[in-house]
Amino acid sequence: MFIYSLQSVLEYRQSIEKEKLTEFSDAERNLHDEKRRLQEIGEHRAELAGDLRALQDKACNSRDIVLILKYSEELQRREQRQMEIVREAALVFEEKRKDLLEAVKKRKMMETHKEHRHQEYKTDLIAAERRETDDMSIQRFSRRGS
Repeated sequence: MFIYSLQSVLEYRQSIEKEKLTEFSDAERNLHDEKRRLQEIGEHRAELAGDLRALQDKACNSRDIVLILKYSEELQRREQRQMEIVREAALVFEEKRKDLLEAVKKRKMMETHKEHRHQEYKTDLIAAERRETDDMSIQRFSRRGS
């Protein structure tokens, strides 16, 4: 029966890969959420610009326009901050992706090594069986000759 001497290392590499996959998925989800927030801020700014254009045709208080403009400036600052958050989340995502690829590569190397060892085991087993069969044939032949 084949027993892989580095099975514990392979299992460790598999657990590391699973952990890296979880981290990658979390980073991907976070990046998606931050992009969605940025999009929502942009959509809100566009709505506000539309509201401001609608006020042009109406008689309105200058105070209302000033408040809308101040709010628009605040949304622009939020959008800039959110863009920075998205950039940082993208960097983390890329780092986690690289970590995951490295973990997958290490696990696959171990699995390839295990496969090679298993093939060597099977080859050695077949050779041992052939030697045993040859020895038995030689013994039978020598008994007949005696």
